[in-house]
Amino acid sequence: MIAPDVLLKPRQIRREIERKQMRIETLRRFAEHLTSPLREVRVKSTPDPTRMQALLAEAADEEKQLPLLEAELEQALAAAAIMVSTLPDIRLIELMELRYLEGRSWEETASIIGYSPSQTFKLHRAAMSLLPLPESEKEARR
Repeated sequence: MIAPDVLLKPRQIRREIERKQMRIETLRRFAEHLTSPLREVRVKSTPDPTRMQALLAEAADEEKQLPLLEAELEQALAAAAIMVSTLPDIRLIELMELRYLEGRSWEETASIIGYSPSQTFKLHRAAMSLLPLPESEKEARR
């Protein structure tokens, strides 16, 4: 895997976890919405309980995937941390940790390290140039 792929993987997994959590919450709210008329109106005919059960089952399936994604996130963070730790300058390491391991925005990263955004981007380019290249690019540069 090349440096950008390794560094971006944690962010992608975090987004997937957030999407799943939002979907679980939406499914549960919708299932709750289906049952609320049952509490308010007592009638002999009720809404289709299988629809509510299907929604709750879908939410449960999504929940089962969360621990797997969290484990995958830990592995991706470890791989990114190892890659970042190879950088020769502590400023570069701090920048890359803030941006890729902690998932900070560019503005937050620049503010924390005390550089302007343009200086932060220059440092980032320098850091990226020092990280491993894919084999095809190594051969092209020779």
